[in-house]
Amino acid sequence: MSKKSNNTSPRQCIALTGGTGFLGNHVIESLLAAGHKVQALTRRPQTERNNVKWIEGSLTDMDSLVRLCADADTLVNIAGLTKSVNRDGFFDVNVAATKNVFKAASNANLQHVLHISSLAAREPLLSHYGASKAASELLLTARKWSFDWTVVRPPAIYGPGDKEILKLLKASKFGILPAPGSTKNRFSMIHAQDLAGALTALLENKHASQILEIDDGKAGGYTIEDVAAAMLGRKNKTVKTFSLPFWAIGTIGAINGMVARAINRPAMLTLSTARYLCHSDWTVRLRRRPNLPNWSPQFDLIAGLKDTTDWYRKNGLL
Repeated sequence: MSKKSNNTSPRQCIALTGGTGFLGNHVIESLLAAGHKVQALTRRPQTERNNVKWIEGSLTDMDSLVRLCADADTLVNIAGLTKSVNRDGFFDVNVAATKNVFKAASNANLQHVLHISSLAAREPLLSHYGASKAASELLLTARKWSFDWTVVRPPAIYGPGDKEILKLLKASKFGILPAPGSTKNRFSMIHAQDLAGALTALLENKHASQILEIDDGKAGGYTIEDVAAAMLGRKNKTVKTFSLPFWAIGTIGAINGMVARAINRPAMLTLSTARYLCHSDWTVRLRRRPNLPNWSPQFDLIAGLKDTTDWYRKNGLL
């Protein structure tokens, strides 16, 4: 593990979307630890806490977005849709609603917008989600705004509170770990606490007008076998990894998609997401890694998975 974040930027008021989600919770903790104040959008009443002002509203409610950005210095935009009944749903939220957020930031004369996208945006033809995230990036890059902007494309994010890694942890208890597409596929990862620290560091080192890709520093990323080994640690157990071919995942995804449309409820696995999951390379590009003197990741994969596993056991979920 590397040195901790030592953010020395002047204290700011941060307007935050997505603050009630998995990553957002970690970001709030990081921002507060660095001495910043937070104005966070929420659709439901939240518990009061020092230096956090909850703004009730939504991405489609311009009045609440105006209140969110009022008196703020920087906008950190995390909110986005990760599953939808159809392609239009992704674009309604990740593009149209996101544009509302950027307009509110511009009207409030904010200095900087930090937009959290996804590595999925790099391959927009693979999935509806990736296409919508790529389009959200174009909202910033294709026009002149009154603020500076930075786009961050995280890889797979895990850590305490993440529901997706919990599925893998539960599967490993039965001695199996499936790999969508192939066991040879590679992907980068980052612990949510480290990503939150990097976003906080970017308040000082803005990397304006850049699209960044941030991971835990592991060159070339991981395979599912690396994850299995990290999960085992020093335990005398074995976990068998195996490939789930696209035709199998795609078939399940296609059926899920039809059911989702019939009952008008989104499914996590669809044909679109199956294409995304089976892609062979979701590793970050070296040239897009940011230079952040006051930040480096604290968790390698072994330490990060142990931290995550301990949290789930403590909360009776594993």
